[in-house]
Amino acid sequence: MNDITHINSNRAQVSSNQSDSVKNRNEAKQGTENESSPTAADRVTLTNAASRLQDIEQQLSNASSVDSARVAEVQSAISNGEYNVDADRIADKMLAFEDFMNK
Repeated sequence: MNDITHINSNRAQVSSNQSDSVKNRNEAKQGTENESSPTAADRVTLTNAASRLQDIEQQLSNASSVDSARVAEVQSAISNGEYNVDADRIADKMLAFEDFMNK
């Protein structure tokens, strides 16, 4: 047989504990909001690594994605009739790409 004589008093205690917990969280939240408000002394500084990464990103955005020397070489080979197409190599690369895309 279960003893149910203290059920209501236990519920009241749980409710009181929950109210205290919510009150404590609200107080903590208000405290951090005041601490995190911007002031005149706030500033951002980049580490050397972050500055270096920013420089590299800028250089990459200015770099060309086309290898002009290679383009000129292929154009010259085509013009001179010296450019050979390796169909097996192209087929292998296409199959490898297809496998990569399906993973």
